[in-house]
Amino acid sequence: MSVNPPVNGPPRDCEEFSYLPLNRTRLRGRGELVLKAHDIEHFQKKAALLKEKLFRHLDRTREAMHNFFGRKPKFIIFISVSNMEERARVFCGVGNTAESAWLNALNPCKKFLKQNPGYAAWMKADLVNEIEKLAYEQFIEYSTKTRRNYLRQGIAFDANFNLAFLEQEINANVLINKGENGSQDTLHLNNINHYMKTYRALKYPLTFDRLKEVYLFTTISYFYDTECHELLSGPLQNGRRRIDRIDKELIYGLIDQSSDYLKKQVEPTGKFVYGYFPCFHKPIQWYNMLRHASTVYSMVEAYELTRKDDLAASIARAVEYLVKDGITFIESGGTDAAAYVVDTDNEIKLGANAAAILALTKYTTVFNTDRYIDVMVALANGIAAMQDPESGSFVHVLHYPRLTVKEKFRIVYYDGEAAFALMRLYAVDKNAKWLNVVEKAFAYFIRENYWKHHDHWLSYCTNELTRYKPLRKYFEFGLNNVKDKLNFILNRETTYPTFLELLMASYKMVEKIRAVGMEDLLHDFNLGKLQEAIEHRVRHQLNGFFFPEVAMYFKSPRAILGAFYIRHHAFRCRIDDIEHNISGYYNYYNTFLATAEADGGRLAERSIG
Repeated sequence: MSVNPPVNGPPRDCEEFSYLPLNRTRLRGRGELVLKAHDIEHFQKKAALLKEKLFRHLDRTREAMHNFFGRKPKFIIFISVSNMEERARVFCGVGNTAESAWLNALNPCKKFLKQNPGYAAWMKADLVNEIEKLAYEQFIEYSTKTRRNYLRQGIAFDANFNLAFLEQEINANVLINKGENGSQDTLHLNNINHYMKTYRALKYPLTFDRLKEVYLFTTISYFYDTECHELLSGPLQNGRRRIDRIDKELIYGLIDQSSDYLKKQVEPTGKFVYGYFPCFHKPIQWYNMLRHASTVYSMVEAYELTRKDDLAASIARAVEYLVKDGITFIESGGTDAAAYVVDTDNEIKLGANAAAILALTKYTTVFNTDRYIDVMVALANGIAAMQDPESGSFVHVLHYPRLTVKEKFRIVYYDGEAAFALMRLYAVDKNAKWLNVVEKAFAYFIRENYWKHHDHWLSYCTNELTRYKPLRKYFEFGLNNVKDKLNFILNRETTYPTFLELLMASYKMVEKIRAVGMEDLLHDFNLGKLQEAIEHRVRHQLNGFFFPEVAMYFKSPRAILGAFYIRHHAFRCRIDDIEHNISGYYNYYNTFLATAEADGGRLAERSIG
């Protein structure tokens, strides 16, 4: 994975994700597309290298095939190809030898490519290395107990693999219906038969009466785009490339590619394409100005590193859309004007005002402009007006235009986000009003044990507040906010990105505690586990990134490249899913990698995979 770094960016040996162009030509007098000679040569080169890599594993695979098939073992190989625009085509070969299995997959693939030139821009090969037989009822029970889209094995419906699907095919095509409200999973026969007919050239439909046994299998896999990548296996990282080091280039590349994805989602109006469910490239029919604003914030973070002009242009459009289409000014009862982000259903959400301030303060500091100062102050006045002057608590949702309370409390995120936003504005204008509002809110947070929520926004705002008020009570709150969450974070299988944000804000606060001489606060805090959790999340969140070998099985691979997704939410690819990953990796990069060459690297290199 690579990038073209700016002058003040990472080292020049960063490279960019490179995608092979489609190379098509038309025979004169015929409407048939054919592969150019160099395409054929390139395909054969890829195929030969992938074969050589797979066949290194034949000895241990042979033993497993003996165990399953008996005295005359078979070998099973899958070859997948994609043109980056459409869902991958998969070819399965079975043979009494590995060579015959390879040819039985390769030959129909070559025939397909003659009719569909350019389709082998990406190529993947899988060798089946373990097979487990289950009765159909056992399989359904197993699937039902597994989190949505976390069944990471392939499935065959007969012992000879006449009908077999890779794990990636199953999940990217929704071949399993996840049971709701405790009901059992079922096979989605409509999706299976549509996929078989459209993408696998299998003519005979699958019916329930044929389902007696199911064969789960795992594979050894390699992928080729512009170079060959070994792919990982296992329940959490199956099918994505092995990366041996977490280093400056990798993290910069993640930030660059994902911010480039967001840049492309900004329409000429400044509004985002909100997101997709990528299995069938279904747009998410919703919009949320809070997430619009917080996404802009992460894009400015990315711009701080990349300094790309096209990213800056998209940011400027998105900021203008936020200000002109999202924010409404209201004359308050006092002398100061207030403004609110008015969202769907005429709601004024505390968190939306906070996200807008965060986006605008970040834009103000990075782009060195005072254009939006009045807007930020008015938004902050709106937040202050939503605070109970006695308790320090915030009202979460108001009706617009009446400004009456709709919901006193909606979600804990809003409180920390509001306090964080006011502290960021305080850093810009040094108006003591914002600091007073935040301290009053923190008195409420401490009194009500808000640390039990383990919210990343609370860590952000604690870290920001202690820059100006390094008081023990605030540090104690911040430590409590993370320390009892570390085991959960280390064992959580999902790739929710806010965990890395929580951990990085906490790490910065620990460093601050040391800097002000309050190390005694750390006597019962497991610093080693905090660092372990950071390293784990940095590695684990790679499992939620659309690398080419992951994207190729979805309907529109190129459209999701470089994005992050949430697997158990139907691979949801929404702007805030990308945003939070950018922010987490941005903080990791700045904390551990930006000065890696000067300080020896600290956490600059990590063995992963």
